[in-house]
Amino acid sequence: MEVEGGASFLHCSVNGVKSRPKLVILDDTVHLFSMEGSTEVSVSVPKYLAGVSGSGAQGGAVAPMTGTIEKVLVKAGDTVTAGDPLMVMIAMKMEHTIRAPKSGVIKKVFFNEGSQANRHAALVELEEEEGEAEG
Repeated sequence: MEVEGGASFLHCSVNGVKSRPKLVILDDTVHLFSMEGSTEVSVSVPKYLAGVSGSGAQGGAVAPMTGTIEKVLVKAGDTVTAGDPLMVMIAMKMEHTIRAPKSGVIKKVFFNEGSQANRHAALVELEEEEGEAEG
């Protein structure tokens, strides 16, 4: 791993093909961004990597890097499950789907389509459900 210009990069070789994806760690999710696309891995981040990237806003999804919001897929009041797509963001000339970090109800959406979101900006406020509604 190397840090260059405030960004972290992972050096790897898969089947003899070397790559250098950008590495962003938010809470317990590792985001890898390469020319081939992006992927997310949810893991307990080891203590020695915990300081690599700032942690995201509590209770919501955050932008893994600076980019433009292309699509907003949820609105306030929507119920989501962990992993549900919330927004589609364009960054580094690629589309990135921002997914719900946990299940709950969307309390507020902070960005509209076409808006610029900075790295680590809170994209939505997510409120955990207090249990099943009766009725």
